[in-house]
Amino acid sequence: MSLRGETVVVFGGGRGLGRAVALAAARAGAGVVVAARTRADVDAVAAEARALGAEATAVTADARRPADIATALAATDQRGGPSIIVCTVGRSLVKPFEACTLDDWQDMIDGNLTPAFLVAQAAMARLIARGGGRLVLVASRVAVHGAGIAAIYGAAQAGVVGLARSLALVGKPYGVAVDAVCPGPMDTPMRWSATPEFDRAKVISPDAVADLVLTLAAHPGVSLDDAVVPAAVTYDP
Repeated sequence: MSLRGETVVVFGGGRGLGRAVALAAARAGAGVVVAARTRADVDAVAAEARALGAEATAVTADARRPADIATALAATDQRGGPSIIVCTVGRSLVKPFEACTLDDWQDMIDGNLTPAFLVAQAAMARLIARGGGRLVLVASRVAVHGAGIAAIYGAAQAGVVGLARSLALVGKPYGVAVDAVCPGPMDTPMRWSATPEFDRAKVISPDAVADLVLTLAAHPGVSLDDAVVPAAVTYDP
């Protein structure tokens, strides 16, 4: 798979799946912009990408702030703008539904659906203006199949899926493809923070999911009939 000549912007690129996507893009020959809130994280991932031979830029950005998103996307201007934009930003909550509070609900919307909306809004304008490209929003398997112990997290991620479905229709006339990738539990810091006792034999490698994301990105002219892409899981909840 080659992405030579492409420019990939990864929101949430400082760790976990975002880091895996940024490094996979670098290995595939793309220029990379790594955007996340923690300066040390984005600097480290950008340095790893450069060590792989990629042109890489680190941007400190909170995907809940439109100005930060604009700054990250503007970092691609000298390369002709972004062709592939990936949002891996998310926050999980494993908690019985009856114990969830309004603050929990708002935190899940703020941590999952709001970044997807803001990144997508800025990304679609950029990609439509350049005449094509791909936006990938990372959601969760829970958005599609549900999980009794993560109901409001699943609801927020279902919003991400619904957003991707609609944006796929918006982008199609302009050559802009939009997907929501919905992986099961991954071997990432977010997973172990939410459920430290989870069986490590039942998680997906973030590298495998990153390969799926970039396989989609490598074919920008392909518009799926269903914008939602489930990533393989190794267990039944």
